[in-house]
Amino acid sequence: MQVAIYALLKTAIEVEFLLSRERGNGHLPVQAILGKRVNFVKHYIESKLQERHSELVDWFRQVELPRLEASFAPLLKKWSMDYAGSGVAGIIVTISCCAAVENLKHKRLSCPSVSLSVDGVRFELLEIAHGLVSVDKLYNLAAEAGCELHFLKYFGKKVIAYKNMEELEFCIGLAKQKLLSAFHEEPVISDIKVFQDEVKDDQQAILGLFAYLGKTTRLYMSKMGMKDEDGLLQDFLRHLECGILFLYPELSSITLCQQFMEIIDDEIGWLDFYASTSFMHNPERKRSKMHLVQAEKEIIISKIFTVCYDVFSGFAHFCRSTMQPLDVELLAFLLTCQNLLAACMEDYWAAYDRSCMEGVKTVEARVTETISTVISGSPARLSPALEAQQTAALKAYEYLKNTSTMKPSGSRETDRMISSETVYVAMSNIHPEDLLRKYIVKFASMSSDLWMGTQLLLIDITIAMSLLLKRLKGHKVSKRERKKLRRTLKDLLALVPVTILMLLPVTAVGHAVILAAIKKYIPSMIPSPYSPQRLGTLKQLRRWKSGGGVTLKIP
Repeated sequence: MQVAIYALLKTAIEVEFLLSRERGNGHLPVQAILGKRVNFVKHYIESKLQERHSELVDWFRQVELPRLEASFAPLLKKWSMDYAGSGVAGIIVTISCCAAVENLKHKRLSCPSVSLSVDGVRFELLEIAHGLVSVDKLYNLAAEAGCELHFLKYFGKKVIAYKNMEELEFCIGLAKQKLLSAFHEEPVISDIKVFQDEVKDDQQAILGLFAYLGKTTRLYMSKMGMKDEDGLLQDFLRHLECGILFLYPELSSITLCQQFMEIIDDEIGWLDFYASTSFMHNPERKRSKMHLVQAEKEIIISKIFTVCYDVFSGFAHFCRSTMQPLDVELLAFLLTCQNLLAACMEDYWAAYDRSCMEGVKTVEARVTETISTVISGSPARLSPALEAQQTAALKAYEYLKNTSTMKPSGSRETDRMISSETVYVAMSNIHPEDLLRKYIVKFASMSSDLWMGTQLLLIDITIAMSLLLKRLKGHKVSKRERKKLRRTLKDLLALVPVTILMLLPVTAVGHAVILAAIKKYIPSMIPSPYSPQRLGTLKQLRRWKSGGGVTLKIP
């Protein structure tokens, strides 16, 4: 196995030498990154062969190694014709080889260092390749080389950070295409057609993209300690996450909504809109379990506004560049969400700097016009007047984003002092009745979560039984369905120790404490139906039902 790994990496270095346009000046990134590590593996293999027999080293160099290297010839010939001289083909070969080594890292290797920390190598090479060709060509190469997933996971975290509209358009188009294919093939589509004579896969793909934006934003807020901080913002996120229900309210059953969100997570889970957050891992944030200081809250909300605005703008540019008009009802939904986003920005920034309001209105007008012109089928290129208006709007929005992040350090220190004083005063004014009421509310919330999680678990068991029956009848089970079966089995196994703990002779408060401890210290023991990710979607669905939904006004 070590010999095969060495042959892979050695071939990758040789391919770069043959295909790189810069081999004349000696600049070979693959050689620089992998050279010493490959030599280490070579010395390790030859030392082991030397211990057995001295002639085995010659056999390894003259017979076995050339045989293994020749197995790459067909693929290399094709790439040498299509991409010779670009330097990218050699890098992609190396990434593919590193992916193969990564797949072997769980095997029992006698040389633990053979894995070579290929994760870091892959990411470094992807960054180099990104500077040589466009992201769409790089994606095609990566998909052909069998390392599409590594490409998606890496660039899915960079799409917002790069601030490149063309790359954002590409990622949005790729996500839409993957959702389009998944909704076309997924059996749940047949269930949806029971309610509607015609359900457009294209509509579902777009709604799925914005539902994913709403879900990831909600999870980001929860992770950062912001729970139901802003009613208007929560309303906006609920509109995004439950977008499919605005157009097709008949699909509000738990089963269909769960299947809809599972397809989205499986297909575009590689998109991480909030990966570039710099202070997420700040250990200082662990000091307080009460409330975020005002400066932290400003940064979080500013990040949310930035991401949502970028995604809306990127989608509008994507539709305009592809010249694909949107359905009227879908347009009404997008405009409703855009208006809610603008209202959130106006409501939030008005509390800090009223001079920003003109910038907010400019941004709102710009986004509205951009989405509207998409529907009217306007040309892909803007007129000079609109170009100037877009530039002014973006400058105004940049000012909005920088308002909170550029506050002086003294102001942030004042926020911390005010927050500490507020917490002290609040703690001194706590009464036993308030404390009891707090625990009652918390216990009621936990009981509600348990009931909703049990509902989801029963639904999962029902679906798993139907899939097992389908398999027993000889029908083919898809990859996503097999994943559901494995997840349900894992949940049932995880439920056993939790159930045993729940049978302990303690009070209801004791059970609540046990569950809270498991959730905090051993989250892997919690079955997925009881996880915040799945419960959050169900809570959003219930809030939508309790609110009576939203009637969209068709323009």
